[in-house]
Amino acid sequence: MASVWKHPESRYWVACYTDDGGRQRKRSTKLTDRGKALQMAQKFEGAYRTKLTEAQARKVISDIFTDIHGDKLNHSSVTAFMKAWLEGKRVETSKGSHKRYENAVDKLLAFLGERAERDIAYITKKDLTDLRDATAKTLSISTANTDLKILRIAFKQAVTDGLRLDNPGAAVSVLEDRKDADAPERRPFTMEEIEKLLAVAKGEWRGLILGGLYLGQRLGDLANLTGRKVDMKEGLVSFRSQKTGRDMVIPIAAPLLAELKKHYPSNLDAPIFPKAHESKRDSDGESRRLSAEFHALLVKAKLAEERSKIKNTGRGHSVKRTVSPLSFHSLRHTATSMLKRAGVPESVVRDIIGHESEIVSRNYTHTDDETKRQAVSRLPGIGGA
Repeated sequence: MASVWKHPESRYWVACYTDDGGRQRKRSTKLTDRGKALQMAQKFEGAYRTKLTEAQARKVISDIFTDIHGDKLNHSSVTAFMKAWLEGKRVETSKGSHKRYENAVDKLLAFLGERAERDIAYITKKDLTDLRDATAKTLSISTANTDLKILRIAFKQAVTDGLRLDNPGAAVSVLEDRKDADAPERRPFTMEEIEKLLAVAKGEWRGLILGGLYLGQRLGDLANLTGRKVDMKEGLVSFRSQKTGRDMVIPIAAPLLAELKKHYPSNLDAPIFPKAHESKRDSDGESRRLSAEFHALLVKAKLAEERSKIKNTGRGHSVKRTVSPLSFHSLRHTATSMLKRAGVPESVVRDIIGHESEIVSRNYTHTDDETKRQAVSRLPGIGGA
């Protein structure tokens, strides 16, 4: 017989019931009203005992929702809900983030196949677990974890909208991202490698490379820099990190400052690197095309091998990418290593690069501009600068 139980330290009643195999089950009702919690427990047990069809199960879920909230449970297919959810997110997120949301949803719909046209209430923890594992196997654990976190947000909205009683993604854990022993490791550039890279860099790329080296920032943020964000007189660059949302103020090292003077626009709202800015804009706010151009420079400098060309399927990140030990992101590693070798305190390094690996450091470390200016002034010149 169904019953309810409450832990002495909890506000909520737990439904206790027997499934169709005679197994005793417990499930939190998230209810503080004992009577409503008991009704939910009885309906859970009744659903198992009668081995309901899909339509009957949906009716039971709707009845439970009505008992709790007084409203009827709404209906929506997975496809319809996800498309509407993505459209709503379009105005809330950057183009790059929205593209990642679309990629995660595309994988879910492709994984479900015909089931994507069924009611969203039928998606289970197992569905999302299987999708997570399939993505980790075919792409990467990092991608699988990112997709899962995005889908958790979507299903949380489905609960808020009255389309589900629970969030199936909340019950699925992220995977531990353990790298294979023979997997290539991202590493910093050596000074000799940077000299080779600068020797083949033309136009804006020299400034972008020096920006990555002396500011330690991501390619996308450098492509977004405008004249207004670079104070040539004070030698400071100020911007908001696209990835972390953190406001950055970084003194400009002399070699980079000299290069920026060549690209500084007369219109302060114009980009410092117009070609890079246009490339990023045409790629929906992502830096994939710029990253490919940088890899071509690595190949030209004989620092990387040319990648085999894969036919574009039009489905975004649908194939596992080859990881190279050197990429534009390696310049962040180089900048961090140079600063630490120069004896710059850890807290100052974190503030310049924008690392937020320790909550305490992020919340309590406030480094003034002069301290950071002294730090970057210790960096060595590159390329004859």
